[in-house]
Amino acid sequence: FQQFPGRCDGAPLHRVMAKSSVPKYTIRLVLIWLMPVTSLLCGSSLWFPWLLAAVLTPIEVPKARQLLFNAKTRKRLPFFKVPALLRLSVLWLLQVWWFILWRAGGGSATANAGTAANLDIGEAEGEVDGSEAVNEFAWAPETISVVLPCAGEGEFALNTVRSVFDATPSEILREIIVVDDGSEPPLAESHLGQHAQDKYRVRIIRHEKNMGLIRAKQDGGDAATGDVVMFFDCHVAPQNAWHAPILRLMAENFRRIVVPMVTDLDVTTWRQHGDSNSQASCYPTWDADFKWFDSDDDYVAVISGGLLGMSRRWWFETGGYDDRMLGWGGENLDQSLRIWLCGGEIVAARDSAIAHMWRGGDRRTMARYWHVGDTSANRARAAHAWFGEFAGKLDEYAHFGWRSWRSTPWYGDISNILEVRDRLKCRPFAWFLRRFKALYEDAGLIPSSIFMLQDKASQKCLRFDGYAGTSSSGAGTATLTSCDREGDHRMYWHLGNKGPNGTCCSGLHAWNTDQCLRGVAASGSAETAVCIVSGRDSRQTWSIEQSSGLLRRRGECISTENGRLRIESCRASSTSWGTISETVPLETRLYREAREQHPHVFA
Repeated sequence: FQQFPGRCDGAPLHRVMAKSSVPKYTIRLVLIWLMPVTSLLCGSSLWFPWLLAAVLTPIEVPKARQLLFNAKTRKRLPFFKVPALLRLSVLWLLQVWWFILWRAGGGSATANAGTAANLDIGEAEGEVDGSEAVNEFAWAPETISVVLPCAGEGEFALNTVRSVFDATPSEILREIIVVDDGSEPPLAESHLGQHAQDKYRVRIIRHEKNMGLIRAKQDGGDAATGDVVMFFDCHVAPQNAWHAPILRLMAENFRRIVVPMVTDLDVTTWRQHGDSNSQASCYPTWDADFKWFDSDDDYVAVISGGLLGMSRRWWFETGGYDDRMLGWGGENLDQSLRIWLCGGEIVAARDSAIAHMWRGGDRRTMARYWHVGDTSANRARAAHAWFGEFAGKLDEYAHFGWRSWRSTPWYGDISNILEVRDRLKCRPFAWFLRRFKALYEDAGLIPSSIFMLQDKASQKCLRFDGYAGTSSSGAGTATLTSCDREGDHRMYWHLGNKGPNGTCCSGLHAWNTDQCLRGVAASGSAETAVCIVSGRDSRQTWSIEQSSGLLRRRGECISTENGRLRIESCRASSTSWGTISETVPLETRLYREAREQHPHVFA
């Protein structure tokens, strides 16, 4: 035996053991089996430490050693010549190394070890088969950390904490991390004192001043210790068994974001409204915004932002949020595209419901914090980082275009996002557009052409009266005006919304807006509304009949009289419409070029 370095007086190991009342071989066995037993207590019985302990046990027990090896063999085998302390040190090194690898892999033993480094996403430009990804990235999540960014939420914060705690089994809820983003008074001194923190398993991270939603979520996500990090707004009530579908879907692929169904919350009772509609699916618009839409697809193009879950491992691999975004807005687009383009996916958990408070006319729902940052800058950062050449579309929207003349990018340095893109070998944006062909091709969001819609008799054209981009009110109007305005984008329309057979198209979409033709108002103007891209709103099923030029919706047609519009029976209508100044827009040209340059993406 060698001298035992842990002994201050330098006494040899065999003397220390001889003085002990515990047999020295018992001490060796305890040291051999300590790590396997520890791993078992941590929730997983790892086979490698158990195997090493089983191999070393007969070597360290004299009677077993004599039965297995004769004297001649014991003299020849090198590990019998090695001091016992060295053998134990090597054993511990190997066992601890294996344990660290297991923890780094998210608790999924060897199945996930090294998958992030070994995944060839530079096949990145080709589509990954879903079943293969599920098998390759399957794991076994057991615990959830819930992150609540709270700014001026007061009693709502306590109600949300209580609801999360009551709706989540104790063995699954690792912690509730409340990021108090500059609330005054601090939540720890008002609604979430020490008693509430202890009772509801709350950890509070305090920002002395309002840093904004994105920074609050980033700090909360970085501090989480559960297998799954679940982000909620600070005014929600998870419904019964909400966690089970999240864990089930997450277990299939650690590179997933899972989003629950969002329902309506009654702030008086803090219960879900009985007639609540559920939502989960959104899609990105060309002005780097997003729209909710009705979809039967379990795969989600873009998250709304507030409610989502992801594995802690995937959170760190993808870098969380863009830490140079301020406030809120745009982070959902950035996170969604970095997930999809970099080898992940977003899935809706249709049997998991979270009741959510919507800010509206009720004074209790008003925001009680100062908004920081520039939402337009956030959205531009996401678009310029992930849209690639398609980011040129932003110049067609006034709130972006007027800033683009600057020599230095007005939205700031995006090298931090580009580092993630390059490190994970992410796909081009055209891959995303093709992945969601049902939206961009079949629902006309990449139109084959755009055109002016002209009343042949008056030689006037239908012009959308609003601005480019998503509508703040959800509705708009269109009126007849001179067609001599080709540079005015509001003059252009295109076919949009899915048709009855699931392909394009069943309606008329005002280009570079979220608005589709719906009807005619009493004022004589056309009415528009947010496009129902699924094609399920029969009020938006307008089309131009090629033979007669009628602008028809079943038996109704839009006619003109003295510059005003009206709806009448198609049998009575004599108004003939036509399309002029037809052209191919930028997004379509870029998409066609991408199909030629990356044919494997579209195979």
